[in-house]
Amino acid sequence: MRSIDPSTVSPGETHRYLLSCVAPRPIAFVGTQNSEGTDNLSPFSFFNAFGANPPVVAFSPAFRGTDGTAKHTFLNIEETQEFTVSVVSYSMVEQVSLASAEWPEGVDEFVKAGFTKLPSQKIVPPGVAESPMVMECKLLQHVDLGGKAASGNLMIGEVLMFHIQDWVFEGKYPHYEKLDLVARMGGPYYCRATGDAVFELPKPSGLGIGFDGLPESLRNSRVLTGNHLGKLAGVENIPDQSCADEYWGEIRELLKRKKPEDLDTEMRGLDTQRVAMATLTEADEHRDNSETLLDLYHRCAGWMLDHGNIEPAWYAILQVNSVIAG
Repeated sequence: MRSIDPSTVSPGETHRYLLSCVAPRPIAFVGTQNSEGTDNLSPFSFFNAFGANPPVVAFSPAFRGTDGTAKHTFLNIEETQEFTVSVVSYSMVEQVSLASAEWPEGVDEFVKAGFTKLPSQKIVPPGVAESPMVMECKLLQHVDLGGKAASGNLMIGEVLMFHIQDWVFEGKYPHYEKLDLVARMGGPYYCRATGDAVFELPKPSGLGIGFDGLPESLRNSRVLTGNHLGKLAGVENIPDQSCADEYWGEIRELLKRKKPEDLDTEMRGLDTQRVAMATLTEADEHRDNSETLLDLYHRCAGWMLDHGNIEPAWYAILQVNSVIAG
């Protein structure tokens, strides 16, 4: 592991480390207006939501790293205390990138990037009509994060109005697939928050046994990952050995009537029983090799965990412990 003291590297290098590893980051497409009535539009990925009562969002328009000057977005908000935040969907990302260019003062990025202005109801700056959601915000606080070149400026805003497109709703709330949002990674890379990039992880419903409650052979497994162990440690109680014995007894009875393919082949399918049967078949061939048995049953448990079968996974773990001990 590399250990890096930020005081020993340039702000540019620090910026790269942050952008590469603090990711993916949502994008705030910020609309402002100066005192002369000229609109400005620029994206910022140092952005997030920070409260719901009242609703609060914040983003950071940093001073330029070259000369320490402020960006138009920062100057406009300091002057008017108002801004809009439009979220960014995949269908508009190329236009957003175009708006991020360093256009001269007085240039309207709405026009340059081809966006439609959505009039605000409670503030003056417009939002982006093509965005799935626009927030009207008033400045609550500006936190100076250094006051020098490349320093951030945390602009904390209270959301006064939400404007959400009808087509993103599924029932009462917006759905992530319909929003089709994008986020920034390091360098020129982005992330699209749909499809295989999104997964579901249920919140624990109770207090699990924790990692310290797992058998040592599990914590030192050569096969199971931290994700696997996290699922196993989430149970409130380890299943009883008698339940595991009964489960594997039923699997052995099935073997008298059915013959599985090899374990690799069965694991390409979705049949938990056939994976267990193939595991037991291979275990019988390696009964005298405790390390191979341990890896074999842990592999079976890992497959079961990957397919949402936590209790049978525990049965595999209890089985190998019983076989080795016996």
